[in-house]
Amino acid sequence: MSAENTLRITGSLVAKESLRWTPARVPVLEFRIEHLSRQMEAGTEREVSCELTIRALGPAAQQIEVVALGSTMLIEGFIAAKSAKNRAPVLHVRTFELLEGN
Repeated sequence: MSAENTLRITGSLVAKESLRWTPARVPVLEFRIEHLSRQMEAGTEREVSCELTIRALGPAAQQIEVVALGSTMLIEGFIAAKSAKNRAPVLHVRTFELLEGN
């Protein structure tokens, strides 16, 4: 079984939940980005778009909390299930960079 699980994506910040804290007092922020790009598939260029749910913990959560909606971000992280009961994928932030906006 391969251990590779890394996703790197750019997108515009379109929604943020309120910052919350785990019982261990670790800050958690869930937010969504919208990705738009042109990609090659089967030899043809096509426009692609999606919205992606993202979870940041620790200092990254506190830093992203103050980023304005509409800002463009580059996010690198790993995919995991949202919860034990909800198996929908969520991108967990390892690193992020603000590309446009504040």
